[in-house]
Amino acid sequence: MKHKISKLKIKSGKDANKMLIRKLVRNFAEFGRVKTTETKAKFLKSQLESFAHSALSYNEAVKNIMLPFFITEKKVLAFVDLAKKHSKNGTGSGIVRIRKHGLRFGDAAPIAEVVWTHAEEVKEKAKKPKKEASEKVETSKTEEK
Repeated sequence: MKHKISKLKIKSGKDANKMLIRKLVRNFAEFGRVKTTETKAKFLKSQLESFAHSALSYNEAVKNIMLPFFITEKKVLAFVDLAKKHSKNGTGSGIVRIRKHGLRFGDAAPIAEVVWTHAEEVKEKAKKPKKEASEKVETSKTEEK
């Protein structure tokens, strides 16, 4: 037993853990959020932080590292674009966060959700103000009367 060493462990075995992380990474890339246990969320966060950091300097080597996780090159490029969009400070760190959701009903396992850190700010920038269009409609209605 090694004292004072805190390592995260999932007791499924090395190959099963790799496949679990690949599945979680794919789901996060597709949906933008994943709800799972806290231990799995910590594994996923470290993997996503690593991918986000390498996505900022995207090249052929980075693509080859990410391909086993995302399967197609199109999905790798989509994740790289998302990582660049959500990276506020330009380092790739702090790009995802873990929100805790309490305990699961059946077995009291701690549940957490992994989400983009700056997702709300990116959505607000993408929205365009529609006030001008609604004002034009209102003025045309008053002119008709």
